[in-house]
Amino acid sequence: MVYETFLETITEQLQTALGEEFEFTLRPLPKNNGVTLNGLTIQNPASPLAPTIYLDPYYQHHLQGLGTEAIVREILELYRSTPLPSRSTIQDLGNYPALEKKIMFRIIHSVSNQVLLSDIPHISYLDLSIIFFLALERTSSGQMTALIHNRHAARWQVSAKELWNAARKNTPLEYPAQIRTMTEMMNDYGWDGSENGCSPAPFDLLIQDKADMVPLYVMTNQSGLYGSSCILYQNVLRDFAARVRQDLIILPSSVHEILLTPDTPDASYEELSRMVTSINQQDVPLEDQLSNQVYRYTRHDDKICIMSHGAALLSGETSLS
Repeated sequence: MVYETFLETITEQLQTALGEEFEFTLRPLPKNNGVTLNGLTIQNPASPLAPTIYLDPYYQHHLQGLGTEAIVREILELYRSTPLPSRSTIQDLGNYPALEKKIMFRIIHSVSNQVLLSDIPHISYLDLSIIFFLALERTSSGQMTALIHNRHAARWQVSAKELWNAARKNTPLEYPAQIRTMTEMMNDYGWDGSENGCSPAPFDLLIQDKADMVPLYVMTNQSGLYGSSCILYQNVLRDFAARVRQDLIILPSSVHEILLTPDTPDASYEELSRMVTSINQQDVPLEDQLSNQVYRYTRHDDKICIMSHGAALLSGETSLS
């Protein structure tokens, strides 16, 4: 089934399942690094807010043999389990003081997101940009978030700096950082150094022999989503560097996690950058890539700086639409 027919079929079957009173809007939505995904917004007439479900991954499953009926069942299950904001949260959407504790941040690559950044408040940081979102509701089945656009900031009469002041306090509390050793990660993946073991792909180039493995740590947040933002949490890198008693090399594994390793005199930042670039191109979806650069955290000034001249991310691709 061609893509356009797939979109029409899924929308029609969802309309039948949910009823004629529901409204469906299919539109391309910009995501990270210039990726565009087709989002289907489902509007329940009883609610002022409508969740958006991205259909591109379902089309890939369809190409692999999954029928449209099964896909519609999955979408309905996701839609019905998506947490909706409480009535008080909905009433607060125009009231910034009531929303202030829900303001969070994440980081994305700047050059690869110029179109998106033109429409959202942000703060530049190295080759990255800090952007902001609302954490509206969070339950065991998922969470509802909303990206903050320029029109929202204008309505609230707040600047990017004010959003940052709120987000830098809120985000570490809502999404606490965690740092785990590579050994713990390998155990989770079931990798034992043998050919039969399963090694997480982004780490293959770093792991040549278990006995010679470099000290490597994975930092993310407890949700595992957009955990690269933890590098900006106050004192997290400082305290970890004090624990290992060395400055740190920061490798941007993805927008969801970063790798930390102690800095050493023989470290080659350009070689590490080439490794990161190779991993990004071969193993990390474009939408999840953060940067090809290598960073260094120094204890004496509590700062991060870029240490490499890595290739630009391959941005601007569009999926299927």
